[in-house]
Amino acid sequence: MKIIHGFRSLVALALVCFSCASTALAQQTNTQLQIRDTGISGLWMLANVSYAGMRAQNHRSVVWRMLAFIFGLPGTLVTFFAVTEGGERAYGIDLPRKGRTSS
Repeated sequence: MKIIHGFRSLVALALVCFSCASTALAQQTNTQLQIRDTGISGLWMLANVSYAGMRAQNHRSVVWRMLAFIFGLPGTLVTFFAVTEGGERAYGIDLPRKGRTSS
């Protein structure tokens, strides 16, 4: 009887240890995925804001505008139609060129 009780205790301890280890591993993997996804969405948001600013200020650099447009897709498609080229205003925010102030 003591042998069976000792075996049950050992199996229960092994299951608890396995459960704790697998939970810790799952949380670590989830955290890494969350950090990766946040970094990607941060780049997407930066590209969208950058493209909106360049479009509103009629920026001349074609290469940077194309890169911002590509990395910001599909949000930059909305910006393409919503922000007026050279209008110095994007999504309700005044973006005057350097050296100019809005009146």
